[in-house]
Amino acid sequence: MIRSALCLSLALAACASRPQAPPPDPAVRPVVASDSLQGRWTIVAVNGHRSRNSWIEFGGEGLGTVTRRGDAVFVGSPQPPTRASLGCNDWRPNGWARNGDKLMFGVEMSSRTERGCDPATTALEDQAYAILRLPMTMELSPPGRLRLINENGTLDLVR
Repeated sequence: MIRSALCLSLALAACASRPQAPPPDPAVRPVVASDSLQGRWTIVAVNGHRSRNSWIEFGGEGLGTVTRRGDAVFVGSPQPPTRASLGCNDWRPNGWARNGDKLMFGVEMSSRTERGCDPATTALEDQAYAILRLPMTMELSPPGRLRLINENGTLDLVR
């Protein structure tokens, strides 16, 4: 009986003494309108896992347009185009836009290659693609680190 009570109190103490999240880094801040995103960013991590040969090149700001007339589809994209390499496959979103610290890529009429890749690269690419397809919150650590966050995970980028 005494042994059970001792184990219970030790278990409760262990739960109560879980490490707390570190305080926010004062160098990290939301992205503001005057922060330029255009140009190439290297994706260094996807959900905390190191990424290789991955990048995003932000082209002209704005979401593309898709107009349908009868059987024809007309796609207008901001220039220069936005493009990404996710490790093995390429992705061409239909532009990008931001609203405060929120970022979204145009996914309607975007294109993605389907090259055969090794399973580990494919898994990391799929995670990155899932993040990029939904609106993200941006955090900037000047001078050249950007984190993109949403319910599918995080991408860490550097200039």
